[in-house]
Amino acid sequence: RCESGIMSSADETRQEAPQHEAPQMGPSAPSTGRHDTTFTPGKVFIGGLGPEMVEEDLKAYFEPMGTITDIVVMKDKMTGNGRGFGFVTFADSAVADSVVAARHEIKGRSNQ
Repeated sequence: RCESGIMSSADETRQEAPQHEAPQMGPSAPSTGRHDTTFTPGKVFIGGLGPEMVEEDLKAYFEPMGTITDIVVMKDKMTGNGRGFGFVTFADSAVADSVVAARHEIKGRSNQ
């Protein structure tokens, strides 16, 4: 617990877990309200995005490369502005590999 009395869900999980057991991880772990951090084949990190970037922009750019199963642009909870990164998940991990290997310019910004 921090001095302000605010506790993150991770702190709650840590306090509830018995001292002698390791916390659960993976798909069977209880939800902590955080994003899923498990490995997803075909999922590509996209960095260097402008704050105005939205999912539709990424879809328009990456859709010609292969079938997309998920797109997310991370946003600041307070302002709603983009945080400068997102994720695109392709149905075919080979497409994801080729996307990672190439250089990209999306809406005038260079991305790797």
